[in-house]
Amino acid sequence: ESMSEVNLMLGDCLERMKEIPDGSISMILTDPPYGMDLTPQRVTGKFKGVKIKNDDSLDWCDSFFNECYRVTSKNSASMFFCNHHCVSEFIASAKAAGFIIKNLIVWNKGHFGMGGNWRPVHELVLICSKGRLVTHSNSLKTIIDFKKVHHSKAVHPTEKPVSILEHLISQPDYDPEVILDPFMGSGSTGVACQNLNRDFIGIEMDEGYFNIAQERIGGGNNAVQ
Repeated sequence: ESMSEVNLMLGDCLERMKEIPDGSISMILTDPPYGMDLTPQRVTGKFKGVKIKNDDSLDWCDSFFNECYRVTSKNSASMFFCNHHCVSEFIASAKAAGFIIKNLIVWNKGHFGMGGNWRPVHELVLICSKGRLVTHSNSLKTIIDFKKVHHSKAVHPTEKPVSILEHLISQPDYDPEVILDPFMGSGSTGVACQNLNRDFIGIEMDEGYFNIAQERIGGGNNAVQ
């Protein structure tokens, strides 16, 4: 039986993060909205016409990265999934908040997604640190291969595989104990934390996904409404 603690919060992360004390988070791992006004269009797909909340602008970036910087501990890692639509805003806001930009990792998803021109086979992971960051291994590469969640199994349109989340959580050599995902969606980061016996705090504003996350992570008793 895992002894890791789970705290799930329903609401807007810019509001709910105010409840998190300064310096109390050892790692942020999250997949924020990319500002693409994304409505998945796969005609046969179960997510057709499902809009991602708060995905129509990137106005929230500065406030968000400031809050991330405030809640993380010294010499900690923060990792943000992103793509070409939002990477420049994320980097600018992260730098302005005080983060050091350590790297931009390419996640090779193995097969391509929807789109014209150059169809995406990858997403990016922006690796930031507050102070020093050392990894367990010196042989990590900037391209990592993990199969995306097949849409037939996904419960969220931008769901990340638990395997890549476990991989990212396991890299910092200080072994982060308390991990925050302010855009937790269906709770995949929380599942990865439970598998690795790390404490998890997750925030999600969409009540439907919040309920799914609660079921997946089993933090029903600790869930804060």
